[in-house]
Amino acid sequence: MFVYTGKLNWQSEAVNEVFVVVLPSGPVRLGDRIFTFSQWTHDSKGNKKVTWCQDQIIDKVTRENNGDDSFHFGAGWYKYQVLASDNYQTLSIKMYHGTYSRTMEVQRMYLTAGDASDGSARLWAGRLNWPQYADNEPILVIVPSGFGVGRPVLAFWQWTTDQNNQQKVNCAHTGTQTTENPSEGSLTFTATAHDDTKAAAEYLLTCTWNEKTEKLAVHMAGAADANGQDIGPLDLMAHFEAHSHEINPPKLPGEKVELEVFYPQAEQALPRVRSALPFPPTLLDTLAHTAAYVDQAGYLAKYAVDRYHTLDKSYHALREQVDDLNEQNRNMSDKVSALTDESSREKQQIGDLQKQLTETLDDAAAKQAELISQIQDLQKKLAKEQAHDAEDEKALDAAHEQIKADQAVQAALKKQVAALQLALNEGARRLDQLQAQVNKLSQENGELRGQLAAETADNAALRMAADGLKSTVAALQGEVSGLQKALDNAAEKVRELQSECDNKDGIIEGLENGLEAAKKDRDAWKAKYKALQESTDATIRDLNNEIAQLKIQLAAARAGGGGGAGGDDWPFPNGWPFHKNGNNGGCWPPPDEVIKQALSGTRAF
Repeated sequence: MFVYTGKLNWQSEAVNEVFVVVLPSGPVRLGDRIFTFSQWTHDSKGNKKVTWCQDQIIDKVTRENNGDDSFHFGAGWYKYQVLASDNYQTLSIKMYHGTYSRTMEVQRMYLTAGDASDGSARLWAGRLNWPQYADNEPILVIVPSGFGVGRPVLAFWQWTTDQNNQQKVNCAHTGTQTTENPSEGSLTFTATAHDDTKAAAEYLLTCTWNEKTEKLAVHMAGAADANGQDIGPLDLMAHFEAHSHEINPPKLPGEKVELEVFYPQAEQALPRVRSALPFPPTLLDTLAHTAAYVDQAGYLAKYAVDRYHTLDKSYHALREQVDDLNEQNRNMSDKVSALTDESSREKQQIGDLQKQLTETLDDAAAKQAELISQIQDLQKKLAKEQAHDAEDEKALDAAHEQIKADQAVQAALKKQVAALQLALNEGARRLDQLQAQVNKLSQENGELRGQLAAETADNAALRMAADGLKSTVAALQGEVSGLQKALDNAAEKVRELQSECDNKDGIIEGLENGLEAAKKDRDAWKAKYKALQESTDATIRDLNNEIAQLKIQLAAARAGGGGGAGGDDWPFPNGWPFHKNGNNGGCWPPPDEVIKQALSGTRAF
């Protein structure tokens, strides 16, 4: 157990107040307890001198580059980050809430032999009122190693004002239990506490522990008050059981969460091995082989997971290829439909052109036949008539002009027929090309459908393999998790057992040295007590002699001046504590009062 003292300062709520920090297990581990004790100068409600005790769990421990430990605790309003330096000689405590923080240092003033308590430690707290020096101040009493003669007792409090008129002075006292008086349900022990800062300050503590209520009644006596006074009873603030024989690590604080739960499988996923196995003879060898099997299982699980991810990626890639091929197939089908429609339109246009050409040729033939008939008629008329008149010549010229015009129209029609024939040939060629494209697209569509069927079959096989791998991975992960947890627990037990064995010799040696030192201290204090008793007896004898002399002087004074009328013949010279009272003829103050003042030290002769 490590015990530290210092001062607490936090805004205006705590101003230079006593601050005690206790590490019950010495050097900290994750999950260890930590106890802090102080008081608020005034709390948030305005109450003055409010005791403040906290028993919390260390939730984070880190090792700094220089080897010092740094740890964190605080599950309530305030959080604490602590740095232990100089091999836990000093704790630098950063106390913070929100954006405000304050750093304080406490110094170690006590540690148990072997850095661990071998008994059940208890801490009691209460309020101290002491003549002149303490007005409702906090007090903490600790038995770090339990009850027993020679075991230590620690006491911490704060003077409101000390003998040097200084404010809020820490007092840290260490002592040993000297006697035990066990009775039914209670235990009484005494201890002499020595002030570590003032060698002359000693206090005798007589403590009675009530086993039922766990309260501690304290009677405290000191040099300034030999009779002493009762303090408390003090309330039990913390109880630390020794864990030197436990192999389980400390229990960490839990956190309440909501989650779904499921029943385990009705049947085991893996078959149990019932045949003989080459088990190693020792625990460490068994753990080593278990670790090897866990590594092998982890390797297989990792291989299965990697293989699953590879197949899953391949499956998704093939699905994307299939989707792309389907999209291409849809696009080609659309193109085929568009080309088919275009071919139908061109065929319709060609049919229309052929029909128009036929009609034009028929009209031209009819027109030609009509013209030929007219020419023949005219030739007949020409042959019959030898003489032509001007009208006949004009008619003949008009007929020739009409023939020329008809021939020009016929030539133009022939050109149109030739152009239409060229367009028809081009349309037929384009139709052949489109038909070839349609045939090619149909062939590609058939190939894509075959590939799609093959990929679908491969995907089904991959899905079945992935489902099997998922089951295998889940089983392997569960087995690996269980084996790893068992391995970690066993390794932790082995380390703690080894640490316990390593510390036993040091603890025993420290206890023997402490016992020898305690015996020497006991003999020295016995000698001091004897000398003090002799000095006290001599002082009492001197006081008794002085009292007898004062009584003789008082009797003489009463015999000589009891009925005097006053004046300069008063029997006591100037400077004596008695003087004449002119009102009643007596003396003032009365002699009995003078003797009381002399005995109390408020009047001197």
